[in-house]
Amino acid sequence: MGTRRCDLIPLTVVDTTLREGDQFAGAQIGPTDRLRLAQALDAFGVDELELPSPALGPAAEEELKALVGLRLRAALRVHVRCHPGDLEAALRAGATGLHLYLGISPDRARSRSRSWPQLAQEIRDSVRLARSAGAFVRFSAEDAFRTPVRQLFAAFDVAVEAGAQRLGVPDTVGVATPELVARTVRRVAARYPGIALEFHGHNDTGCAVANAVAAWRAGAECLDVTVLGIGERVGITSLSGLMARLYTLAPDRLAGYRLAQLPGLDARVAELAGIAIPFNQPLTGAHAFTHVAGVHTQAVLRVPATYEAIDPAVVGRTRVISVGTRLTGRHAVADFAGRLLGREVGAGEVQKATAALRAASGTRRLGPQAAAGIVRAALAAPGRE
Repeated sequence: MGTRRCDLIPLTVVDTTLREGDQFAGAQIGPTDRLRLAQALDAFGVDELELPSPALGPAAEEELKALVGLRLRAALRVHVRCHPGDLEAALRAGATGLHLYLGISPDRARSRSRSWPQLAQEIRDSVRLARSAGAFVRFSAEDAFRTPVRQLFAAFDVAVEAGAQRLGVPDTVGVATPELVARTVRRVAARYPGIALEFHGHNDTGCAVANAVAAWRAGAECLDVTVLGIGERVGITSLSGLMARLYTLAPDRLAGYRLAQLPGLDARVAELAGIAIPFNQPLTGAHAFTHVAGVHTQAVLRVPATYEAIDPAVVGRTRVISVGTRLTGRHAVADFAGRLLGREVGAGEVQKATAALRAASGTRRLGPQAAAGIVRAALAAPGRE
């Protein structure tokens, strides 16, 4: 079974900012902000929202009830252990979709002192209980990529026989490579035709986005993300990172998502979590569409696609041509000075302005206002063309 054509692959974005993101060490998002964030994610177009288990306490139970009452377009999925108490709490609070999970790897089983027959019974009983209540059920095997495939299949066999409608294949500690992800997902897809697959990838080794796309192309149509990638340890696949990667592969698949809302989403979660948007965050980083080197700026001014994989307007951003460094080129200066003065500038003027900007930026990086002042001063000096 090979990689499928991107334009034929379904896509379901499962946002778990309110669940996985809640495990980010710096996050402490209050109840009102959590509800507003859910509404913002729904407005962006995520297909599903994964929520924490009501078994965590009254606050989680009240949040679930409030979200059910909002009647969002996105489907609500509650993340619960294969434990009857957790399931019953979620169902009482109004959950209609359950994301069941259980660790079945050798290390995880030993840490819980469970034999395989006991684990299998937990899976079977949990899936049956949820299905008997009419809930949608996904079963996920924790740490799937460090679990022997035969053991993974044994757990999935039990879950599917009991009625699970989706199987989760998570890279719980971020150790998988894109090649391993694709190979494993293809094997799972081949064994369970007609059963949807979901991938949840941690970013411990920096491969979360690449692994998510590898999983998608191999048959996992449901991909877990969080805003800014926040989550346990260094987090998981980021929403903006996934959108950037998929836009270059299959932009038609993203027609249902309001990409221009991404900068606002990232900024809001950064504020709530008390962090800065990383400088290298795809699409929403401060300099994601800033061009500095002279060779780059000359080309971008003529044909933007030369050095831009994505048009900044797609995500509500504006292209920035920097003129505040020692690398500033004359084409960038000509464009900057022309827009600043509202007229065409001559070659001699461009030369003078470029020299002045390079000299000034030798000791500091110039912002737009400082650069404008230097250009005006240079062109007002005696010897103007």
